[in-house]
Amino acid sequence: MSEKLIHDMIYEPQYDESFEDVKKHLIGLSQRLYELLPDITLSPDERLERIARIIPTSILISDNYKTGRVKLRRLRNRLDELVPNNEMDYYEKLEYLVNRVNELVPEDILFFKKLEKIGDKRKSDIGRNWAPPKGGS
Repeated sequence: MSEKLIHDMIYEPQYDESFEDVKKHLIGLSQRLYELLPDITLSPDERLERIARIIPTSILISDNYKTGRVKLRRLRNRLDELVPNNEMDYYEKLEYLVNRVNELVPEDILFFKKLEKIGDKRKSDIGRNWAPPKGGS
């Protein structure tokens, strides 16, 4: 293939499930896992990992089984990276980020909708640029 042809091609990833199906199933599974283990400090992955102990041959995925201390340390470390101000406590750092979002999108809409409007144009931690797929994620 010529370089021009490759350059001119539009890449559109093909997904097995539509965005709406992914959203529906993620919400459904997350809600059920929350009903079973209503600890707000747990992610859906962590909830499932706790249930997985019923299968004795399963392998515990340690990334899904963090202690409160580890989770708090990670949150604090990330807040320190994002807002490197030693004079602010962690709650203030979080509110600083929230206020920045509200400045960029001053509309009276739900917070996650504001984040969606802003988009996410950051590079990923594995060195690739991320672009939202057409029609959702």
